[in-house]
Amino acid sequence: MVFTKKNWLMLALPLLFCVTSAHAQGYYQFLGEPQVVPDQYSPKYNIRYNTQGFDDPQLNWKKRWKKLQKKGVPDDAITEMMNFPGSPDAIGQWVDEAFEYARGQFSQCGGAMADHANRVNPAGLYVMIMPSAFYEPYFKVDVAGVYYPTTRQIRVLNIYYTWSGGNAGWLRHARDLLKWEMGNFFGVEMKVQPEPRAEGWPCNAPAMK
Repeated sequence: MVFTKKNWLMLALPLLFCVTSAHAQGYYQFLGEPQVVPDQYSPKYNIRYNTQGFDDPQLNWKKRWKKLQKKGVPDDAITEMMNFPGSPDAIGQWVDEAFEYARGQFSQCGGAMADHANRVNPAGLYVMIMPSAFYEPYFKVDVAGVYYPTTRQIRVLNIYYTWSGGNAGWLRHARDLLKWEMGNFFGVEMKVQPEPRAEGWPCNAPAMK
């Protein structure tokens, strides 16, 4: 997590992620190059998002399968990548699910926090799906996802895969990263410190400074 008073930037690195862990994937584009595609809107909350074409990746999987096998990626992980995202409208559904998940995290705290959470408006929020880990120049780190409060923009990579080390073979989707970043969005909206997240977050989180 990185947080400054003057320049809010919430880095999305859930569970076992840390700021530098995006190096574990590097810039390899598991689903190929991004494409120029029009924005879409999530079906339930009308949140604007752009898939960069990853709602329907156009890849030669026979060729890519062999290439990933040579890199040591197990077949079950390759199959999961090949089936991403599951359906053309899956990403829009993930965006809505992430919003509801984050709202539920705050609502369970009860009282004024729950009331405030239920009034958070996603208008102006923009989600973009990225092809690989990406460099954040302000903090000079590679990240798996990020929330920019000044522009109300969430960026998460499509697939996060750990090549080596103790977590080798660990795979997560944009679906998982979106939940984390949406939590950062809610934290900023509610003026609750989004990160770091101690046990019991956000109910015990301090106010943003």
